[in-house]
Amino acid sequence: MKKMLYSSLLLSILMSILFWHREPGISVVLFVVPTLLVIYFNLKQSQKIKNKKGICWCIPIILLSLTYFIFNNTLFQGLNIPIILALIIIMCMDMTETQLSETRFIRNVVSKIFKPFSNFKKVLGTVKVKEKIKEEKQNEKIVFIKKLLKSLIIAVPLLLIVISLLSEADSVFENIFHEIPNYFSKLFSSVTAADIFWRIIWIIFNFFYISGFILMFINEEKKQETRTEKDKTQKISTFTQNTILVSLNLIYLIFSIIQFKYLFINAGKTADFDYAQYARTGFFQLMMVSLINFGILKIGKVEQKEKLNTILKITMIVFTLVIIISAIFRMYLYEQAYGYTYLRLFVYFVLATEILILIPVTMNLLGKNLNTFKISLEIIVTMYVILNLINIDSIIASKNINRYLNDMENKKLDLYYIMNSTGTDAIKEKIKILNQSPEGLSITAQTRLNDIKREAKIYLKGNKKYYQNKNMKWQEFNLSKNKAKEILKYIDLTSNEVYEFNY
Repeated sequence: MKKMLYSSLLLSILMSILFWHREPGISVVLFVVPTLLVIYFNLKQSQKIKNKKGICWCIPIILLSLTYFIFNNTLFQGLNIPIILALIIIMCMDMTETQLSETRFIRNVVSKIFKPFSNFKKVLGTVKVKEKIKEEKQNEKIVFIKKLLKSLIIAVPLLLIVISLLSEADSVFENIFHEIPNYFSKLFSSVTAADIFWRIIWIIFNFFYISGFILMFINEEKKQETRTEKDKTQKISTFTQNTILVSLNLIYLIFSIIQFKYLFINAGKTADFDYAQYARTGFFQLMMVSLINFGILKIGKVEQKEKLNTILKITMIVFTLVIIISAIFRMYLYEQAYGYTYLRLFVYFVLATEILILIPVTMNLLGKNLNTFKISLEIIVTMYVILNLINIDSIIASKNINRYLNDMENKKLDLYYIMNSTGTDAIKEKIKILNQSPEGLSITAQTRLNDIKREAKIYLKGNKKYYQNKNMKWQEFNLSKNKAKEILKYIDLTSNEVYEFNY
């Protein structure tokens, strides 16, 4: 327990050094790695680790923390903080329990985020117990500290008086000690008493939260889940399930026939049919339908294996796959017409994740005894990490700009979205637009291109000024910001030159 308290205190001090009045950067991974080590060794020392494979959750946690160092995506920077915390909780749950259970899973994770607050009294009690044990040993140290303080109270003023007198008597001696007050003045010029006070409060708060977090898993005993007749996990009767599945499958059969006739095979060939309007709509609704199907497949459990029920569920999986493919195709056509955004690319990842989850669900229906919930959770986390690592800002900017450059006569470019929604990760793509020549274009296209280039320069000038004036602390170091700063440093945005880079 003593090591737990010491390690929690060190982590809270480290958090203060890395994050107090600092933007996130390399500091995130520098904090996350020691935090994972502290949690692991405290649980190991308390003999609470039941599943060593649970440590594998460290991989996505560290990868997500590294994105603060590599990329500069504002959306993910805000989103990843609670997700990293949730993954740390999932890691601890997986290590201390035999398996992750879907029963009240979300509620358990959320409750564990706030439960350390209720352990503040336990942490305080642990500290008091340790103090009582060491009280006799510390008596001698306390006496020594008191004597030392009394000595300093007498010695320090005397030293200051002597130094002052000697400085007046000797100019060389005065030069030696003249810079000492200036040094301390510079050191504390930006630090106020209020800042020190709130920083200490923050350290104390973090100490109690981290200690309470670790104690939560050390003291927690696994509770056996019991099922009652009124339990929410009560199984729906096989007859009711089959009725629902037959009804839905008939609807999906009709829908699938329409998809093959109008969308996949006769794409746009049918007379008197607005194919463009038909094909570029409905992707969000289809995604929601596919998610509903997942819920039906998961809720619908039977006591024993039943052939008809299994066949109906596998049929639903096939139709769900058709729905997903239809949604992907519609989204692709929509993007070709209107461009690329975060939300539209996120749809692809959600649909791809659903396809991957269908694999273990199908295998489970065919007789494989799999923990589909845990596998599905691992697939979701893996896809989310991939989404973080693909540099989505650069992809959005590149695809939108290339889409415009390939057909400047007919296509438009939403420059405002690109410049304001994507960060420094897309800096090279943004500069690419300045290299385009208006030669060979119509008057209208030339005017549009010149307007775009002028607006792009205004935005990039603002970026250049910001990063030239920004004094980035080592805790805030970020590869994307640093790269953008170096690129913009050597660009004269007041001229009409062409900006060449090795893409």
